[in-house]
Amino acid sequence: MFFILSKVLWLIVTPFNIIIFLFLLGCLLLFRKPNTGKKLISVVLILLFIFGLEFIPNLMFSLLENRIPPGHIPDKIDGIIVLAGAVDMEASRHGLIELNDQADRIIAGIILAKKHFEAKLILTGGTGYLRQDEKFKEADYLRQLALSLGVNKYNILIERNSRNTYEHAIAMTQMLSKKGQWILITSAFHMPRALGCFKKEGFDIIPYPVDYKTKLDGISELSVVSFLPSSGNISNFSIALHEWLGLITYRLMGYTDSVFPKTG
Repeated sequence: MFFILSKVLWLIVTPFNIIIFLFLLGCLLLFRKPNTGKKLISVVLILLFIFGLEFIPNLMFSLLENRIPPGHIPDKIDGIIVLAGAVDMEASRHGLIELNDQADRIIAGIILAKKHFEAKLILTGGTGYLRQDEKFKEADYLRQLALSLGVNKYNILIERNSRNTYEHAIAMTQMLSKKGQWILITSAFHMPRALGCFKKEGFDIIPYPVDYKTKLDGISELSVVSFLPSSGNISNFSIALHEWLGLITYRLMGYTDSVFPKTG
């Protein structure tokens, strides 16, 4: 129920959807209440400008990405947990995988798995979409990719039913020993929420964040373009906002013990 509700609510509060709704409403009101319509369209232009600025999503991402540094990986580990999110499930078809901009997750997992032959590569996830294809889920695609890149099939474990971060952590409690040395791979901006869920379930996880969205020094070169809105910045703002709302919601739901969990 929480999964469905979260998806529906996010469709409502997604910044771009709000902008489209206000713009259409403003256009309709121009014929009946011109002043109100003009004000709404002015609000839309202001929101487009604010959401489209580069430094706002950069700041939101930076505050998340720099909270949890990569942990020390011992010589021997039990397994590498790769969280779902790297596959474009709408574009993948006929067993052919299409990766998205979070592909670093599975790439890093495969690289580590080939360095640590003793470790299991655990691939999680059905799909984050409301409608799921029972024949091929994300974990199936990731397993296929790992096999094609040379990972031993006996070292791969898949979990193909979890749909969000909380469900990933719950599923791992049913598959793995909490006392093991487990590496957790996910996007850096998503690591605080993921780590919080796994710690809540009793795992002593070694974080391995990837897919950084911000520069190493935290500084972007300023130019005229930096102060102009763009659709890419609006998209990044939506991703960052989604993660911040997720952190707060998971804490309120009791899925984590704190909004910003710490390592150790």
